[in-house]
Amino acid sequence: MREYIAAIVMIAWTAIAIYLMNMFGFQNHAHDVLWSIGAAIAIIFVILVNVYIYFAICKETPWTWFKE
Repeated sequence: MREYIAAIVMIAWTAIAIYLMNMFGFQNHAHDVLWSIGAAIAIIFVILVNVYIYFAICKETPWTWFKE
């Protein structure tokens, strides 16, 4: 169950990040090198926050094996 909650929170965080990137106009400066580097750093930051969110919410549940 924690995995589903983590997925929902991660989707919400990613949607907010995409909205903010569009609000700053990243899509309008695709051919500018500095904007492209900034966008790449922002995307890496979003991915790292997603990983942190997953591990913070799920804790040890992804590694528990169910006995058959």
